[in-house]
Amino acid sequence: MPGEWKFPDVVDLNVGGRHLTTSLSTLTKYPDSMLAAMFSGKQPVTQDKDGRYFIDVDGDVFVHVLNFLRFGKMPPPERASGVREYAEYFGLQELKELLPKDFEKVLSGIWKMKLPNYQSYWKGVEREILNLSSKYFYIYVSAPDACSAGSRRRTLVLQAPGSSNIINLDLSYTDDERPRPTVLLNLLANDLKNLNIFTDYHETECVQCGCKAAMHYNTAS
Repeated sequence: MPGEWKFPDVVDLNVGGRHLTTSLSTLTKYPDSMLAAMFSGKQPVTQDKDGRYFIDVDGDVFVHVLNFLRFGKMPPPERASGVREYAEYFGLQELKELLPKDFEKVLSGIWKMKLPNYQSYWKGVEREILNLSSKYFYIYVSAPDACSAGSRRRTLVLQAPGSSNIINLDLSYTDDERPRPTVLLNLLANDLKNLNIFTDYHETECVQCGCKAAMHYNTAS
């Protein structure tokens, strides 16, 4: 019965099929939240066949909720919207208040300040998109001091062999700021959403130092 169940100090979770482990104190950190109610016996919690406590949400999003409960760590911009929805669902006002609806926009603005010539990259990408021969394409970015190891471009070779499906950008920066190519890719991905263009493959980076990177996009609505 609710109120009589004794939870272990270390809790094994099955979150939408993803297996996670955390402490009971983490799950009950905020007494007014749904998670605290679930793991204090006030609400029933289903267990899977292996005895893990089942939470029927996306584990890849929920892990960012756990990281907030553990360390006060905020999610990356691309996860902010989903984490905000979960904060509301689980009654975590402490997290929700730190995730305004324009959180992604705010962080994007901060990164753009580190790339003062970002708009020139953006305008160039807009022009290139008009000449694409496929609804799928890559943006490939390399820094001027790219190492000799090269990047993991296997996906580029397999899925987008035509040069017309690859937009190449050379990343330049000042001596004071040395952003990784993935910074530029994520900024572009954020602005491309307004054109109904979305990433459907996460970026790959140079195996040595991240001096090169690529991201796959889909122009299909």
